[in-house]
Amino acid sequence: MNKSEVRVYHLYIIFCFFFIVLTTNYLIFYVIVYIENQTDVISYSEIAKNGPFLPKESSIIIQHVAQRFFIPYLVGSLAYFLNIDFFLVFKFFTFLFIFFYIFLINEIIKKFNYSLKESILFFSILFLNPYIVRNHIFQPVQAHDMLFFCFGLIFALSIIHKKYLSNISVTILSVYLRQTSIALFIGSSIFLLINKKIKFFILLLLVYFFSFYLIIKFGKHISTNMFPIKLAYGIIFYDFTNIAKLIKFLLLAIMPFLPLFVVLFGKINKNIRMSSALILLLVCSMMIGQPILGGPDGSVNNVGRIANLCYPILTVFCFYIWNFKKFVNKRYLYYTFISGMFLWSLHPTFSVFKIFEVFRFYNY
Repeated sequence: MNKSEVRVYHLYIIFCFFFIVLTTNYLIFYVIVYIENQTDVISYSEIAKNGPFLPKESSIIIQHVAQRFFIPYLVGSLAYFLNIDFFLVFKFFTFLFIFFYIFLINEIIKKFNYSLKESILFFSILFLNPYIVRNHIFQPVQAHDMLFFCFGLIFALSIIHKKYLSNISVTILSVYLRQTSIALFIGSSIFLLINKKIKFFILLLLVYFFSFYLIIKFGKHISTNMFPIKLAYGIIFYDFTNIAKLIKFLLLAIMPFLPLFVVLFGKINKNIRMSSALILLLVCSMMIGQPILGGPDGSVNNVGRIANLCYPILTVFCFYIWNFKKFVNKRYLYYTFISGMFLWSLHPTFSVFKIFEVFRFYNY
């Protein structure tokens, strides 16, 4: 991009940011938890309320959330020392991670040297996803997930450009955010072994498992509840005679990925490193498969949001495999797609607009 195109691109970023900020549904803490049924918020807030100390043997905090204590603990500690409401600090962390997310998107655009239209396409697909920026502005208590999306971008870039230290760092740090980090760990291990980086692999193995041991120990200290391991294979016990419920469940799982069908208009890139592409695809498959394996009775309506955790990695994968130079030059198709992205961002719960309320699945 030349200087004038860079200015246009930056103006587009500002427009997208304010569009999301001004059209998001802002709720008080009570409504988020008890009206919109964001019940995990109770556990995260309990950790934050105890800052600068950790809760001990709480029966309120669920075990898998107790293991994600790091960001809520930081939030609670900062709120305590500044003597301000922890919910406000969660919002601060959320916006901090959103700006970091924008920065990373721009870094990827620079590295791949996209044109103005390609840059707008790439940014729109990543930023206007209703389950990423909008969802976290709506519900800032899970700010750690916003950081996980940032790590996803770094992880994907580290695989493509063989940045071993970056790869190891985000893989290890991600274990303090979500158990989903296991998928990154498996992908990183394969990546390091394929490239014969045995010392890096041993380092990853030792530090990752030590970190995993720590979060389990802290989790048991924080919560008396058992880890819901059945969520890992709940679909085995599903009543498959209820086909309609299963189909709706699977549709919820794939709904966040609809814009990535833009690959149908792409052209395969040359000089693709197949090992990198397969690693990214494997990691995404594991992350999507995890909530699906939980089944309709385990993952319930969260299946799309949880599967969406791989969205930044999958988007980078798509733009690594396909180029969209011809697509962006088809003016009517391109501008229709970009306009559609803004409509797609209008989630009926997270945004102030309810035009897509009809597509919601109530209790499947």
